[in-house]
Order: sequence, then structure tokens, then C-alpha cells
Amino acid sequence: MSSCNETSTPMNAIERLTNEDGSGRADARVFRSIVGGLIYLTHTRPNIVFVVSLISRFMHSPTRHHLGVAKRILRYVRGIMNYGIWYYPVTNLSLIGFTDSDWAGSLQDRKSTTSYMFNIGCGAVCWLSKKQETVALSSAKAEYMAATSATCQAV
Repeated sequence: MSSCNETSTPMNAIERLTNEDGSGRADARVFRSIVGGLIYLTHTRPNIVFVVSLISRFMHSPTRHHLGVAKRILRYVRGIMNYGIWYYPVTNLSLIGFTDSDWAGSLQDRKSTTSYMFNIGCGAVCWLSKKQETVALSSAKAEYMAATSATCQAV
């Protein structure tokens, strides 16, 4: 995909992935290989962590639609190859954290996803996007669980 067309976003914002989407089965070996490479890439690219976490939930039985989403992420990465995290000296060194969650984002089990990111000085040093272990009964509870997780990381 080195000569593919670039895209400006890693995934459509309104797109919801499900186990059975009617598009037929994809080659699981190819899908797992792409997702494995993308997981490796998340160590230096926090902007794709959420979508890679999302598609990695379908590694056991990928469809052609899931493979298309994985290829779209590769097209996005192709467009941002010259971007990166730059660290430079700063006079005011402080820890700044951001956290968020989506309430019942997974259509299969209605679990929410916790995401957080921490910056020290000028660049990101820690980030996470992970499905919550329990089902939140409200958006406030999902946000509370995300804030608790981020606070534990900050401490």
C-alpha cells in the first residue's frame, strides 16, 4: 500500500463495527498481520490507538469490512508519515492529562472504552485506549471509571 491514496481520518466518525456485517469473511492471516503491524505502530503514534484498539477486537473472525477499515488506517498512516512527537526543552515542566470515555460504544457487549493521554512538558509520554472491564449503566459512570483509571496512571 505504499502508493495508495491518503485519507485525512483513520476511520469514519459514524461507523460502528459489528461481528456480522454481511460483507463476508476476509483472510484472517492478512488481517492479523495488518493489525499486528498497526499495534506496533501505536507505540509512537497515539492518534491511531483508539481505532487500532477497535479493529483488534475482531481478530478472531474478521470480515471484508473489517479488512477495509484496517486498510483505511494504513492509508491514514501513509498521509501522516512525516508527523511525529517532538520533545524539546521547556522552562515549565508540568504533567497534563486528558481522559475521555464513550458510553456503551461496543455494540456486542455494551461496554465503554476508556482513553487517556499524559503530556510532560511538550510531548506525550503515556496514552491508552482500552475497553472497560464492566458495563457502565450511565455515561457518568463510564466517565468516572475513565477518570479513575487515568488518576491511577497519573499517581
